[in-house]
Amino acid sequence: MQRVALDEVGAGDDERVRSGPQRLRAGAARLGTWAARRPARAVVAAVGVLAVLLAAFVAAPRWISSQEREAVLGTAQFPGALRPLGSAPRERWSATIDGSVTPVLAGDVVVAAQGASAGRRIVGLDVVAGHERWSVALDDSLVPETVLCRPIDAELVCVVGPEAPSDSRRVVPDDPDRPDAPGAEVSESVLFRIDPADGRVLSRSAVPGWVVATAQVRSDLVVATYAWGMLAVRRLDPSTGAERWETERWSTFHSAGSSRVRLVAAGDLVMATGNEVTLLLDARTGERVPRPAGSSVTDHVRLLDDGTLVRTRFRVRDGGVDAVSELSPGRGDPVTTVRGTLVRPGVSDGRSGLVFTASGLTGSPYGGRVRAYGPGSPEPVWRALTPAPEVTADVAGRVVVRGGGALVGLDALTGEQVWRRSFGPAIGRTFTDGEHLVVERDATGGVPVLTALSLDDGATVWDAPLPADAPRPLRLGAHLYAVGDSRLVALR
Repeated sequence: MQRVALDEVGAGDDERVRSGPQRLRAGAARLGTWAARRPARAVVAAVGVLAVLLAAFVAAPRWISSQEREAVLGTAQFPGALRPLGSAPRERWSATIDGSVTPVLAGDVVVAAQGASAGRRIVGLDVVAGHERWSVALDDSLVPETVLCRPIDAELVCVVGPEAPSDSRRVVPDDPDRPDAPGAEVSESVLFRIDPADGRVLSRSAVPGWVVATAQVRSDLVVATYAWGMLAVRRLDPSTGAERWETERWSTFHSAGSSRVRLVAAGDLVMATGNEVTLLLDARTGERVPRPAGSSVTDHVRLLDDGTLVRTRFRVRDGGVDAVSELSPGRGDPVTTVRGTLVRPGVSDGRSGLVFTASGLTGSPYGGRVRAYGPGSPEPVWRALTPAPEVTADVAGRVVVRGGGALVGLDALTGEQVWRRSFGPAIGRTFTDGEHLVVERDATGGVPVLTALSLDDGATVWDAPLPADAPRPLRLGAHLYAVGDSRLVALR
């Protein structure tokens, strides 16, 4: 220990360092003295300070809300992606909905259905806070079992009507004298045009038949309906309900639920598929597009969302069934021919430019495996060695394939395996924000969980349990939601 002398010469009481409370009391005393000497100025200053504080108190929440709204409505890095998810999302708000109707995003509202057949309504929920902004009541005369909504331009278009019957005796009137003949039981659906900002019904028009699917062609609505064993596709003007064209074809399926019919409109084509029915139509006239020379009725035809028409031809070989896929820009001649069945990535940032196929030759070493082709090239750039016929993502230099309950990350340039994660048969949907792959899976005990994997090395970044009453993840815009039978949860 060493003794140190303290020099306090000249350090009087006034020169000592004051504490915070001492300085505060001294300042208040000086302010009080000034106010006593100049009372008029003191009143003006007090009013000014109060006004500033009140303005800040009112403006701060609005500013915070506007910033949150801007972030929620902001776009992602590429179509189909999420906003960055560096940490596990949490529940921001929830609302009671009818989970059988898929919610859609229109402007800054989430559109959903509430209630049963009696008292059912369409509601617009604020995308930021979740409160109800507006509602449109659906009268009982509509029997609103089916509700199909989609945004078109700056408006919301909803088709509402009764669910198509599954009993063939009611939809195919072979003998009108039978006691169970449908007679006048065919119902009409109703097309609503709604302003998504305030819920005003701008127009209402009738659509004949049971509507089972919808699509969009420019500013028009395309609907697929079913009645009396006939599948009909119509292009309608949403503002008036006027029919621009109609095409019909007899259908052999008796259950006309929306899951049985898929309707795609892209480029200048419209395609309706369901069971044994395939209609490829000109989007401008509704006329059926003829098959090209050399094609067969056994060819599998698909219309992709970007307007690419894919025609796959199958050939039987000793080792199994082989396939060749031709890719055409709409009705033009094929620009690419690749071996195998075309496989579309669940989401892609478009950087690699690769086209993927899967082989069906079970006896081949590459049977059930993915091939990658460069743009316009008939020869594959690489072949995946792992037996996984699905491509989950093609993002950030990684191609993630899926098969047998496992996700495998491949190098997009070489196809070499970089990482592998096994989740078993409980694996569900996948999403990405450009850096992570978010996987829906069941954890121990059957609890639904979202797990974020690094696209770079497959390592787990975070786990987020989903609500027990809203176990199904859903992407709306650039954010994730969780949906249950009667609840919608916004995850942020």
